[in-house]
Amino acid sequence: MKNYIQRGEVIEVPAATSAVASGQVVVIGTLLAVANHPAAVGEPFNANLVGVYEVPKVPGVAFALGDALYWDVSVGAFAAAGEPAEGDVSGTVAAFVAAAPGDSFVSARFSGLPGVVVA
Repeated sequence: MKNYIQRGEVIEVPAATSAVASGQVVVIGTLLAVANHPAAVGEPFNANLVGVYEVPKVPGVAFALGDALYWDVSVGAFAAAGEPAEGDVSGTVAAFVAAAPGDSFVSARFSGLPGVVVA
């Protein structure tokens, strides 16, 4: 095949409006990814679109295995089903294990599929 580019689980993108830390959840259009390494504004970084990562969650929220998660951009953490606000992303990440209300992090499976961004 002459039109093949790459597998697509990891893509290189520039840090758009703010610096990116290694392990940080980043929103790329309708995609959610995890940064491979740090990058200053305008510098490229590798964004992992697929895999299971330990990521921040909203305090006081519990998740069961397989629960759909949405990225709450206002707090920079995953939340449960509720009232997403402008810029929040849903429909692409699920809880990989259960998380208790007192947990600060949740193991989340990133699917690499486009999500829905609240307008």
